[in-house]
Amino acid sequence: MNIAFIDVTTTVFVGGIQTAVWQLAIALADLGHKVSIYGGDGNNRADLGGRDIVVRTYAFTPREKFPNFGTRFRKLAERLSFARQARSEVIAASHDWVILTKPLDFFWPQLMPSGHPTRFAFMSGGTDFMRGDRWLAKRLDVLVACSHFNAQQNYSRFKRPVAVMFNGVDIDRFRPGQRDQQRRQRLGFTSDEVVFVFAGRVIGLKGLEVAVRALPMVSGIPVKLLIVGNGNAVPRLKSWASALGVAGRVIFHPAVGHDELPALYACADVGIFPALGEEAFGIAVAEAMACGLPVVASYNGGMPEVVGNEGSCGELFSLGDIDACAKLMKKLALSAELRRQMGQAAHERIATLFTWGLAAERLLAAIGVDAVGPEPREES
Repeated sequence: MNIAFIDVTTTVFVGGIQTAVWQLAIALADLGHKVSIYGGDGNNRADLGGRDIVVRTYAFTPREKFPNFGTRFRKLAERLSFARQARSEVIAASHDWVILTKPLDFFWPQLMPSGHPTRFAFMSGGTDFMRGDRWLAKRLDVLVACSHFNAQQNYSRFKRPVAVMFNGVDIDRFRPGQRDQQRRQRLGFTSDEVVFVFAGRVIGLKGLEVAVRALPMVSGIPVKLLIVGNGNAVPRLKSWASALGVAGRVIFHPAVGHDELPALYACADVGIFPALGEEAFGIAVAEAMACGLPVVASYNGGMPEVVGNEGSCGELFSLGDIDACAKLMKKLALSAELRRQMGQAAHERIATLFTWGLAAERLLAAIGVDAVGPEPREES
């Protein structure tokens, strides 16, 4: 099949959606499909390992240059400016399927000539809904979500069946690694300290205030919290840590690239993800688990689907419940054997259920295509 992904940001920014596009493109190419990526002029590229994936980039007007009539207006204007440049080549390529990643791109089927053979699928990773998207969605052939939770969100919005493909993890990169004791010491951890780690955007919706406020309750045990990432919540979290007397137990580390994350996870003992905002899937949770870390996470959005509800790979607590978070942190901090067992189960869960290869196969099934080609169709 001739499959394309269209998202102006794919070749411009680094983030969850962008990672998903690159990784799915690689997985689809490995399954024998012809894959193209259409993005804006930018320097973001994945290592394609020599695969014959066509990457086409076009000029566009960045959102910041449009009048500030709201964030969604600016993002839509940015994408329309990109579409003006890319449209003719997308039409000429006559892809079997085009995968869109945002409702902001739902206008694409309207740009195709009448009778054009290309079909369109929406691959949802959240709820970036906008005015008019219900009407535009009628021209989409398939809706696919990254979790059952996200599928329900999209069904509620569009009142159409939504397939579930789940996001994935690059398990060749994110896997259990040998602990680097010297790096751990440079980070400020002693050999007997239990380190809880978060990696991602440090913003209010990630709920890190819950973890910082829970830390004083985990007393009598050498526990520290490593926060990896940048964001506007850092000053507030530092203030909380200082006020609670745990400033020396909270380590702030700048954001790192994906290549460096596994090494940092190897310096930690437990992942912690106390998000307050809805997480459609929880890819950071899955990456930590793939590295062999048990996790403590809020029962929120799609994260329970990643962690599992049986308590074998990690522990879940009610949204914003500081006491419950502290109890689970203490439970895991007290038992190295429990951490080992849960960490092994966590890795196996991700490797079995949430790889990009499996995500690609589920995406193909959603659009009615076998892994190695289209399903035969009945003659009309």
